Amino acid sequence: MTEWRPGWWARAFRGAGSWVLSIREGRLRVCGIPQEVDADVIDVLGLAVDAGSGQLIVTLVHGTETVLNGLSRRAVREVAAAYHSELDERRHLAALLSKAEEQGETARLWWSRVQEVMNRPRWADQDTIAALEGSRPDVAAWLAADSDPRLSGLPKDKREDQREAVDACRTTDLSAWTVQRNEAFLEWEKNELADFFRTVEKSPLTEEQTRATVCFDNRVRVIAAAGSGKTSTMVARAGYAIQRGIAEPTEILALAFNKKAAGELSDRLVSRLGNDGAGVASSTFHAFGLRIIGEATDRKPSLPDDLTADNGIGRLARIVDVLRDQDQAFRRDWDLFRLVFGRQLPDLGGEADPEKSDRNTGTSGFGTLAGEIVKSQEEVMIANWLFLNGVRYQYERPYAYDVADAHHRQYQPDFYYPDIDVWHEHWALGLDGTPPPHFDGYAESMQWRRHTHVRYGTRLIETTSATIRDGSGFEHLEQELRRHGIQLKEDPYREAAGEPPISDQAMLALTRSFMSHAKGNRLTPDLLAERAGRTLRARLFTRLYGVVLAEWDSQLRAAGQIDFEDMLNLATDHVESGRWMSPYRLVMVDEMQDTSAARAALVRALMKTPGNYLYAVGDDWQSINRFAGSDLSVMTRFDNWFGTASTIWLDRTFRSPQSLCDVAGGFVMKNPNQISKNVRSSAPETDETVCAVSVRERSHYGSVVRQHLTTLDSELTEPATVLLLGRYSRSKDDVISALEARYANLTIEFNTVHASKGKEADYVVVLGLERNGFPSIVEDDALLQLAMAAPDSYPHAEERRLFYVALTRAKRSALLVTRAGRESAFLLELVGDRVVKIRSATGDDITPVVCPKCKKHTMRERKGRYGRFFGCTGYPTCKGTMKLAES
Repeated sequence: MTEWRPGWWARAFRGAGSWVLSIREGRLRVCGIPQEVDADVIDVLGLAVDAGSGQLIVTLVHGTETVLNGLSRRAVREVAAAYHSELDERRHLAALLSKAEEQGETARLWWSRVQEVMNRPRWADQDTIAALEGSRPDVAAWLAADSDPRLSGLPKDKREDQREAVDACRTTDLSAWTVQRNEAFLEWEKNELADFFRTVEKSPLTEEQTRATVCFDNRVRVIAAAGSGKTSTMVARAGYAIQRGIAEPTEILALAFNKKAAGELSDRLVSRLGNDGAGVASSTFHAFGLRIIGEATDRKPSLPDDLTADNGIGRLARIVDVLRDQDQAFRRDWDLFRLVFGRQLPDLGGEADPEKSDRNTGTSGFGTLAGEIVKSQEEVMIANWLFLNGVRYQYERPYAYDVADAHHRQYQPDFYYPDIDVWHEHWALGLDGTPPPHFDGYAESMQWRRHTHVRYGTRLIETTSATIRDGSGFEHLEQELRRHGIQLKEDPYREAAGEPPISDQAMLALTRSFMSHAKGNRLTPDLLAERAGRTLRARLFTRLYGVVLAEWDSQLRAAGQIDFEDMLNLATDHVESGRWMSPYRLVMVDEMQDTSAARAALVRALMKTPGNYLYAVGDDWQSINRFAGSDLSVMTRFDNWFGTASTIWLDRTFRSPQSLCDVAGGFVMKNPNQISKNVRSSAPETDETVCAVSVRERSHYGSVVRQHLTTLDSELTEPATVLLLGRYSRSKDDVISALEARYANLTIEFNTVHASKGKEADYVVVLGLERNGFPSIVEDDALLQLAMAAPDSYPHAEERRLFYVALTRAKRSALLVTRAGRESAFLLELVGDRVVKIRSATGDDITPVVCPKCKKHTMRERKGRYGRFFGCTGYPTCKGTMKLAES
């Protein structure tokens, strides 16, 4: 019921009158009385019943009282219930209306902000758009109010004023609009600042360089191909930021990998931008970190001079010498690693490139300290361990009994110990006790060999791949040898006639590189030990590292000094804690691919201030400084480090011909972890831009290179430059005669490939494309992955990038120099891809046939029971064959 009136009895005998009370649609009305009531239920202060007379008293908010007689108690209860029900509903609707008004106003303000951002003459950056997207208002209540006939309290003109904004909140695709709007802005800027883009550098900026300049997202990653003009974009970026008022010159910081690069960038900024360029801060990371610490603490830290001189290798050598003299356990571990565990092992069942061959026997494999050639690197470890401990052995000596039959050739166990008449078999078995799946017939062969020893009563020691790798195999071997009567006599200085062990210098370089990565990623020795897991090689190395690190840090503390990694970490801490406030709005980083984890953390700290801009330029294909701590993931996983970023490609090169770009790019892109790009060349094409020449002996390098240069010189009519590149500086000795010769048109320079980064020449000669020389098997040690945040496990990943750098120094052509029968795996890969031919010194085509199975070795003609055929020179690791006709 929504209407009440006094009954006839009350009207007849109690003078109640003929009033009517109604409560509906949020209003309370009383008719039939001198002062009728028509009020919103919210304006009714209350309903009360006089206890004596039973009168209903209606009190309004302004104090007016209306007294109604003649209602029964039941009716009074009904009126009260109806009133409270309508009041609750009215309050609910009022709250909805208020929320609708609030949402409408919020939508209007949001839409106004969106239009302001989209209409201003500046790139709409990611953080601004993300903030708008994150603050997009909820308009559900407004939409409900707009469609609810009960909610007429919001004036129509106000609703229409908010409707556009509400619709925009619901339907606007900010991402798509931003892309479209920024593209339009880019075109507008091209016209508006045409003179700037044409004159800011010596040559007008290309389309992609202009885009890289104008795209002012908060984080921009520029992937610049070799010779694409990346420095031009950094200069233009700074000039554009100043001209458009995005940043003052003193609010721009340019960070470079080394002092030379920082100086060159500074000179370029000044020469192109004048006084504005002089105001830009150009610095190395190390100098900048020292500045932060000095300003944050009023005390600039001290760094040892020898860190700058040789990256601390000399200091490390002195520490190791002292530890070897004073700590017997350290000396034993160091020598054990150097002599036995120095070379990394391939995965169980994986194919490793043979390092040595015997021309007399035709066997190939791996050299030991004692001088034998064994078939696997695990056997090298066993042989070298036996040599270290003074145990006499014979490798693959024919078994004491003639056991050859129709299915088995004469048995040759892996090792024989003549002093105790004991044989030793080393099985390729994993942790589960099974051989690799592709080792066909291996289990049956094991069973036959074991049965042979049982049958003839000969004694056998057994080790497995899994136990040698985790170290328990050496413990077992030592116990067995002692049990059979051999006394071990450890002597790391025993004269070795065979393959030299890894040098102390190589171990020092590996340790220093490991330290750079571990400190940069703030990994303690305990954490590294956890990462090392079961592998004895990794456990042994991290144990050595922990001892070295403790002494390294102790010496620094005693002298009141810090190293580069600690300095960068400390600088980062000062920025993150707010003890040092950055004045920079735009931070530009050159050669981002060579940035270490510590450098990246410092850059990330600088970006914590809202409204700052990061501009990182680099090329992951040219990341070649892992030995100095660089972490490729900073470039390849940029978003993980710094947040969502825009990526711009500078894929047009002005240096190398397209054919050379295709060879080099196709080669480096074999690694799926590299960022894909399609390099396009504006350089003129020449004939055979990449070719190889082979000599019989390394001593012939000088004559063949000199012959090549003499031919070039005779064909040229104008001056040209030549870069002779070696994997190591010692390669210079191989071509000293070519360097000292005089040429009419050639200017010749020798560099290591690392030192050639940033250089270019008309012609390039890459020396030493030999097995185990390039790629180097020492520099690419997998142990470094223990200390890296996101290691690249692709084989020879760093060396592959280094070879790409070598090729792309050339403006016209590159010559690769190799040795017959010792061709580099990289060179054979190019030959197998049919993009490079190998010629002799006399110009004959001697391109070998690459094994179709392993693709890492060449094929050699052999004679078998069914006639002549081609077999892989990697046998027995690879058993690839071809018919003569197929070759």
